[in-house]
Amino acid sequence: MATLPALTSIRFLAALTVVLCHFTEIGVLNGPEWFLQMADGGRPAVSLFFVLSGFVLTFTYRDKIGLPGGATAFYAARFARIYPVLVLSLLLSLPVTVWLLHTGDSELLREWYGLKGSYIAMLAVSLVAQLLALTAWLPFSALNQPWNGPAWSISCEAFFYALFPLLLRWLEKRGSGALTLLCLALWLLQGAWIALLLAVLPPSRHGFLVAQFPLTHLFEFVLGVCAGIAYARLRGAGGSRHTLGMGLVAVAVCAVGTLAVLRPLSPAFYLQAPFFGALILGLALLERPVAGVLHRRWLVSLGEASFALYLIHVPLARMAYLAGWRQQAGWLAVALAILLSLAIYRYVEEPMRRQLRRRLARPRLVLPVVPPAVPPVVPPASAAQAPAVPVPASNG
Repeated sequence: MATLPALTSIRFLAALTVVLCHFTEIGVLNGPEWFLQMADGGRPAVSLFFVLSGFVLTFTYRDKIGLPGGATAFYAARFARIYPVLVLSLLLSLPVTVWLLHTGDSELLREWYGLKGSYIAMLAVSLVAQLLALTAWLPFSALNQPWNGPAWSISCEAFFYALFPLLLRWLEKRGSGALTLLCLALWLLQGAWIALLLAVLPPSRHGFLVAQFPLTHLFEFVLGVCAGIAYARLRGAGGSRHTLGMGLVAVAVCAVGTLAVLRPLSPAFYLQAPFFGALILGLALLERPVAGVLHRRWLVSLGEASFALYLIHVPLARMAYLAGWRQQAGWLAVALAILLSLAIYRYVEEPMRRQLRRRLARPRLVLPVVPPAVPPVVPPASAAQAPAVPVPASNG
């Protein structure tokens, strides 16, 4: 987002958190234990993505979604945005899958893909689920973990995208107090849902439903949409909001940091999510850089490439592991993943997005504007002979 660079920059910081956690889990890095504990495996960072997604979509499409063809253009733009990189990430997963099948490494097939038997059949079904963005709806590791496990978040995003046009129009009609109460109610509902899952289901089932199920994360997306509406209303009311933005950012950073260290509840993202909304709204309201780091062009560029980094990092980490990269070499793999994401954004993601948007855009029939017929006026021979000029009927 060129107009809100700080929000683009934090996307990279969130993506990098996920990358470091997964590289450590796969065995390519030896990340410090304190970092892994605070990051909770990268799950809060993904929740931040969902809140940010709701905010950015509202910021971008609030004035467009209600126009004729607005919803169609929105869906075309979202497809063009996510699908090329999703397919590319699956192509990067292909060498890993072929190698595991070729070597018959049952240990890694079980650890990475959750497969214990019927490899080919389950891999085929999983691939179809990945291509259709359905893996987050399938609570079976043999279906949602093969190929590119982090793509589960794309299933959530696709669900949120489907709801967004109607959701935005419905929320726009509510007052600020009603939106606040709605967010509070949904947050409590999310907590009750998580508590129910933890109490009723065994860890082999509730872990997935808590961490990846789209309905579990719906509150976070709605929170982002409500924050986007709040931002538009505050800006529309006029006046400076810089001080409010600084206050929100300060409270959010302190709260998220404290909750990350203390971890009073699990999953960590549950208590942190409301403060993600405050952080995003606060950063958007800032009228000038405070520290200035988040507005640096290099960090904004990394933020623009963060979607590619998020989707390609696990296949690359697995390839690095199979190639024997460990410990210090793992940092080289992280650097290569970041550089590759920048190249993908520039040479694949953006060109494909523009091309797909052009192809998916519905051609509009533009009718020529025909001026109303005006009776010719014949100059009279004299004023006395001038005929009355008829007045054209009003077009309303």
